[in-house]
Amino acid sequence: MRSVDGDLSEALGQEFVARAFAADSKERTLKLVHALEAALSSDIQQLDWMGPATKKAALAKLEKISDKIGYPDHWRDYSSLRIIRGDALGNAYRSSEFELRRQLSRIGKAVDRAEWSVSASVPNAYYDPQLNSITFPAAILQPPLFDRQADDAANFAAIGAIIGHELTHGFDDQGRKFDGDGNLHDWWTADDGKEYERRAQCIADEYSGFEATEGVKLNGKLTLGENTADNGGLRIALMALESTLFQTPPHMDSNRLTPQQEFFISYAETRCSNATPQYLNMMTQSNPHSTAQARANGVVSNMPEFQKAFGCKKGQPMVRENACRVW
Repeated sequence: MRSVDGDLSEALGQEFVARAFAADSKERTLKLVHALEAALSSDIQQLDWMGPATKKAALAKLEKISDKIGYPDHWRDYSSLRIIRGDALGNAYRSSEFELRRQLSRIGKAVDRAEWSVSASVPNAYYDPQLNSITFPAAILQPPLFDRQADDAANFAAIGAIIGHELTHGFDDQGRKFDGDGNLHDWWTADDGKEYERRAQCIADEYSGFEATEGVKLNGKLTLGENTADNGGLRIALMALESTLFQTPPHMDSNRLTPQQEFFISYAETRCSNATPQYLNMMTQSNPHSTAQARANGVVSNMPEFQKAFGCKKGQPMVRENACRVW
């Protein structure tokens, strides 16, 4: 399948969408995305550490983010490529030639901002700073991250937190260096830039204190961008959920949880994983993402909203005395 994805990515993606992506899933996901974008806009406007000029530039960049959801608007035409059953090597050569010619034909032309760099069949998501776009292939818009049968609290916590994560990448320690058109351009005032760095250092120092496995600490500097996106993403996902709930009567779920409690539990469940100490040790030295436990507990311990939802008191493990926050 990897080989087919490498040679015929959009053809594979088109087949995946036809089989596994319900017709209304794209529309429902777009509503989630727009709710998250509205929440991030509100968050930026309410920041007490950012001046008016930088806020204006940040909102302008947010407004220009393009949303690529589910699958491309136009599928790639493979009609000129000959695929012959039983000729795997020949298919690989012809596919490589097809892709080379396609790339060469683009020389001198404007960048195609609508193009996808992954197949719709790939369960991943990403933010592209040079295109200022977020991409969510159909394969990641599947249970347990996105479930058409689940209620809003579960979906905002799972796929919503990931949407918020990718949006926040546009304003993390690397993404903030690009403007709304994808140009490497410093749009921050000097004072706001210093305040951002101070807040980012708080996150770097905090995560450097977390243990990945016994005797091995995380590298807060290596994981800063992902940790910033995790913290900002979950916060704006909760803001978006509460804005949605404001329009509907509050309720308890079947386990007698409030929407906020269900939200945080659903988020934690998305981080469930098993890993050997050796793997965790390797992650701390090479992976820009923190370990799953830190991605769950580190984020919510920075959120007063979590403490309120579960009645946590000062001095308890999930209440951080000097909580870090950028977004």
